[in-house]
Amino acid sequence: MGILDMVESMAGGGGDHAKVAGGLVQELQGQPGGVSGMFQAFQKNGMGGLAQQWAGGQTQPATPEQMQQGLGGTGIIDRISERTGVSPGVVKAGLAVAVPMVIHHFVSNGHMTADGQATGTQPEMGGMLQSVLGRML
Repeated sequence: MGILDMVESMAGGGGDHAKVAGGLVQELQGQPGGVSGMFQAFQKNGMGGLAQQWAGGQTQPATPEQMQQGLGGTGIIDRISERTGVSPGVVKAGLAVAVPMVIHHFVSNGHMTADGQATGTQPEMGGMLQSVLGRML
């Protein structure tokens, strides 16, 4: 079973936000740096303060525009859109909910420091995905 199938199963059949969350997990597994690399993209694109708020536990959703700015130049939004068949606008809206929770999950579980540095201990992605989906759905 692929990660997108697993997400749809966990989400009780799917939905665009579940597809986006699964696409994000796939993207992070294949991207150098994973969540830490995504955090650093936010810092590089002038959104480090927002990412730091998420790391500190303030996981209120971002805006799609903040996702576009923070992930600008990474290609993550377009690749998730292609992988899931969901429009880039819907991907940005889904990421606006998922990314704050993913960053906080990684920091609060000791997988990343509050300034975005990986600690070397990476979580099992299914457990992380289940935790994030539980909050999204």
